[in-house]
Amino acid sequence: MTGALARVATLTSVYLLALTSLKPGDIVVGLVLASLIVGFGGAIRGRDAPPGRPPGTSALRRLAGLPGLIFFTTVDMCQGSWHVAQFCLGLRPMTPGLVNVPIEPNIPSSAAAWAIRVGLSPDSVVVAVDDKTGELLLHVLDARDPDAVRRAQAASYRRAQRSVFP
Repeated sequence: MTGALARVATLTSVYLLALTSLKPGDIVVGLVLASLIVGFGGAIRGRDAPPGRPPGTSALRRLAGLPGLIFFTTVDMCQGSWHVAQFCLGLRPMTPGLVNVPIEPNIPSSAAAWAIRVGLSPDSVVVAVDDKTGELLLHVLDARDPDAVRRAQAASYRRAQRSVFP
C-alpha cells in the first residue's frame, strides 16, 4: 500500500512539474491520472507480479546504499571517460566487440538498473538484457579480454548496486 501511494505521489509530482502549475484542479487531475495508472498497472501485472525483495533488504538499508551507488557510478563514468580519451589519443589499442556478462537472477528492476548504470559509462553500451538466460550483452571498446570485462562488471555491481537494487 505504501508503495502504491509513493507511486501515485511521484507520478502526480511529475505531472505537476510538466504543467508547471499548482492549481487545485491540476492537482486533482494529476492525482486521478496517477491513481488510474498505478491501479491499472497493478491489475495488468497482477498474477505476474515480481517476487518480493530478498531478505535483509529493508527500505532504510537500500536508502543508505544510495550515496555509494551515486559515488561509484560517477567513478565508473570517470574511468570510462578516461578509457575513451586514451583510445581517441591513440594511447591504447581499440578492439571493440560484444561481451556477454552474466547477471544474477534477480528481479527485472535490478537488471534494468544495472543496464542503465553500465550505459552511463562512455566506454560501454548495453545492447540487450536477457532475463531468461540471465545475461547482459555489452558492446565495449576493449574486448580483448572478455573475462576481465565480466570481472569488472561483477565488481562494479557488488560495490555499487547490490545494496540498493539487489
